[in-house]
Amino acid sequence: MRFARFFAQVVCVSVLTVFTACRETGEDKPANLIPDEKFVDLLVDFSLSEGASNSNVKQVSNLKSDSVYAFNPLLENNIRKSQYDSTLSYYASHISEYKAIYETVLERISAMQGQSAGNKNTKAPE
Repeated sequence: MRFARFFAQVVCVSVLTVFTACRETGEDKPANLIPDEKFVDLLVDFSLSEGASNSNVKQVSNLKSDSVYAFNPLLENNIRKSQYDSTLSYYASHISEYKAIYETVLERISAMQGQSAGNKNTKAPE
């Protein structure tokens, strides 16, 4: 439940930040901003971890799901929570840039789904 709670908090902060600060500003990017490609990787990891925990791919009871689905995309990508929060805050003020990042995330996830579907449709050599 700890990860689910953490992920829910991250999603809430993200959504609230985006909707409360939907204005473009002329400020420079902060020094600790997560680079675009790494931010895309992080958002893809968050999406995949949420999907895995929601689909219960390991068929475990709800009582054990905390230990089985112990994903931490921030830790796995070596990103501090404060850096992630700063990056979200920046993109909340730069919606067009955030939209471009998120389109890249969606493209990458779609490509993964296409590869997965392609693997299911190919027959193993006999």
